[in-house]
Formats: sequence, structure tokens, C-alpha cells
Amino acid sequence: MSRTHKSNLSLKILLFLGSLGIIVIGSALFLLTAGRGIGQYFFGKSFAENQLKGYVSSVLRQEVNGAHCQAVDSDGNGYVSCDYTLASSPQTTHSIECAAWGLNGILNRGCKARLPGFNN
Repeated sequence: MSRTHKSNLSLKILLFLGSLGIIVIGSALFLLTAGRGIGQYFFGKSFAENQLKGYVSSVLRQEVNGAHCQAVDSDGNGYVSCDYTLASSPQTTHSIECAAWGLNGILNRGCKARLPGFNN
């Protein structure tokens, strides 16, 4: 292989990897911002439930028995509604709001108390 051919091949590989990186980063930014609804549909539920499990284990020092979170942040506050039960009391359901998928959820992290009738 000639030196020119090797350099052209290296340039093509570099351009391909750079283009691939731009596509990946662009897609991630789209799903976090303008495509938030799409991102929440695909990743919202599992993201919020992971936030819930982390919060309960680190803050409450309990183990989650069952959890269910909404996928979409309907009021735009960066949190979604979640209900969960603890292993120590599986008959009692607790309500909380946990960080939603999207830029607000990435910035918020964790969970907060949900007060009925109040827009927190």
C-alpha cells in the first residue's frame, strides 16, 4: 500500500468516526431537549423508577418492594409521579415525585414529597 492510500484510508476512518460521534451526540441532545416526549416515552419510566429506588435506599434506608412511575412529566416541573411499597410494609402504598427523563430530570435527580392539591 502506498503512503497516499494509507493516509486517505486514515482520513476516511477519521471522518466516519467523527460523523458517527456527531450523530450520537446530536441524538442524545435531541432526546433530552426537543424530543423530550419521545425520550420520556422510551426511557422515562425506568429512569424515574431507578431514581426512586436510589432515593429510598439512600435516604430512607429501606428496600423497595414494588414501584410504578409515570413515564411522562405532564406538568413540566422535571418530576413524575411515583407510587411504591416497601419490603418492610408491602400493604402500604407511598406516593412521591422523582426526576423525569429529560434535561430537567438530569439536573434535578432524586425524588421529593408529593403534596396533593399543590403544584410543587
